[in-house]
Amino acid sequence: MPRRATARTRPRSYARSLAAACALLLCAPPAAAAAAGSTPADASAVSTPARTPAASRAGITSGITSGNWSGYAATGSTHHSVTATWTQPRITCAAVGAVSVWVGLDGQGTSTVEQTGTQAECTAVNATPRYFAWWENYPDPESPYRDAVRPGDTMTASVTYDRTHDDYTARLTDETLGWTETKSFPRYGGATNGSAEVIAEAPNRNGSRQPLADFGSVTFTHAAVDGRTLAAASAATVTMARNGVTEAVPGPLSGGGDSFTDTWKHS
Repeated sequence: MPRRATARTRPRSYARSLAAACALLLCAPPAAAAAAGSTPADASAVSTPARTPAASRAGITSGITSGNWSGYAATGSTHHSVTATWTQPRITCAAVGAVSVWVGLDGQGTSTVEQTGTQAECTAVNATPRYFAWWENYPDPESPYRDAVRPGDTMTASVTYDRTHDDYTARLTDETLGWTETKSFPRYGGATNGSAEVIAEAPNRNGSRQPLADFGSVTFTHAAVDGRTLAAASAATVTMARNGVTEAVPGPLSGGGDSFTDTWKHS
């Protein structure tokens, strides 16, 4: 949940209170599905905004540390669109855990998150991994798409704010399976478009942060904020660390500033 600061990142199901000023994001429902892909039956995970303060002014690219997000976040000004492409990572159920991969607006230093992405989760040791897609308008609960998602699928996601209608459009495409989902939803009063993110997240489920599943690595390409590369948008790195343990780390920007690889380090 998608994925969110202690929400979906997420993107995906929410009924809760914002813990500290901001908590982190994302993710979603279990689905009864096969290993190749799954269709979520309900949305029970959550995503909330990041707990760590964002850079305080435009142009700052020094790193941010988060308890449940890893990737890049643009802050310091108002943002209206974010997009990225990635290959859905595969996980194995050697341990219980989950990972959400998503793009979104708000969440880093703000109390809402508007996002869409995918989630992979293991609810039991040696279980079959579940893969699904979702969108979220936190603090509302995340909502799953019914389309199947498989490891290795090429996913492209975007979230765009429309000033004229004062609403958001989340769009997610599985380029491998050939489906596209589009959802429009209203802007809540707390939404400021104060950040834009491209994130891998350890999502919440039933109000508790799940262990981060070993997703190996996920490479984001064609990542852009307001039509500019992450580098041009002065996006900052977001490193996932908890209790002194680094769990996931984004690599340097490449491909002209619009690509990076996020790597799992620890659950």
